[in-house]
Amino acid sequence: MLAGNSLAAQNAPAIPAWVKPGVTVVYDAVSAFVQNGRFTQGVQAVMTTRVNSVTANQVNGVTNMQTVGSPIGGTHAWVCNAAGVCRGDATGMNGKFWVDPENPTASIRGPNNEPFSLMGSAPYSYGGRTWAATTMSYSNPATGVQYMCVFETKSGLILASAETYPTQQVHAYFRSMR
Repeated sequence: MLAGNSLAAQNAPAIPAWVKPGVTVVYDAVSAFVQNGRFTQGVQAVMTTRVNSVTANQVNGVTNMQTVGSPIGGTHAWVCNAAGVCRGDATGMNGKFWVDPENPTASIRGPNNEPFSLMGSAPYSYGGRTWAATTMSYSNPATGVQYMCVFETKSGLILASAETYPTQQVHAYFRSMR
């Protein structure tokens, strides 16, 4: 449980009660390759994720990725468990849009099971809205890899995420939920 900026006693991670079949979450995404310290080949996309089924420890769904201004896109199936271990039918497409707000660091992992650490809490604004939010991150200075996740402190909804590699960056920003 979050109390201020500290994490109290931890239980096993759980899937938030609001994650139910039919929930649809939309994110704006931006990706760009990095060459010689400069961004090249930038792409904008809209990611629409729909939950198909939920059990006590697992969520199954699909994510449609549509490149803005292009017919390029596709729909990808995925499954995530409460501990943040996800599998999808395409690399990097895992559909994860929540963390357990009571146990956030135990409910999300990087693509190679990297653990996240809590960084702090502060207001987060995007798209004309502001939330009470918490930031988590992972970084490996030896490889230059960094992952960041900003989630709504109360619900666990992921508001923003970033994956930074020496040759590419991918950012996603929450747009809407229905």
